[in-house]
Amino acid sequence: MPSMFDFTTFPILTTERLRLRRMILADREAIFTIRGDYEVTKYNIGAAYTDIAQVESLIHAMASEYKREHTVRWGITLPPDDIVIGMVGFNYWNRENNNASVGFDLAQAYWRKGIMREALSAILDFGFNKDQMALHRVAADASIYNTASIQLMKSIGFQQEGILRDEYYEDGTYHDLVLLSVLEEEWQGRK
Repeated sequence: MPSMFDFTTFPILTTERLRLRRMILADREAIFTIRGDYEVTKYNIGAAYTDIAQVESLIHAMASEYKREHTVRWGITLPPDDIVIGMVGFNYWNRENNNASVGFDLAQAYWRKGIMREALSAILDFGFNKDQMALHRVAADASIYNTASIQLMKSIGFQQEGILRDEYYEDGTYHDLVLLSVLEEEWQGRK
């Protein structure tokens, strides 16, 4: 089933409190605040950023992947401010199988305020919408130690599928990832 979303116009999503929009180079300082914070990134694959050039590369990579029609990543803002406080999006989109994977980061100052729940819900609504991406399955993974992200995903309908043992090597040790997913009928059934 072909989707209506065709990457010609970047989709801006709004919720009760949030505005999700494209990230641009002017956001580099705000994104560096997020990606340069060890507490935010300690469970990500890869270390916290130490240089603004890393953020610029990230923004260029996201724009390139969007242009290639592989990913859709939003900056999370709290209107009326237009400052990026987090990032959320589909890290890949497999149209042939109608599935995608989500990832997210949020500045520490905004943790435990329901912001990521609201942002994830918005992109899942967009992803599962038959007039947009028409997804059937959305997957996510998280470090086995990232209990806050795992609990958040489970609380909005993701189910744990298993553990990817020793999935990546970092800082001299192997790390496990928890694999989770939610299906379109499960997501729509929660509403």
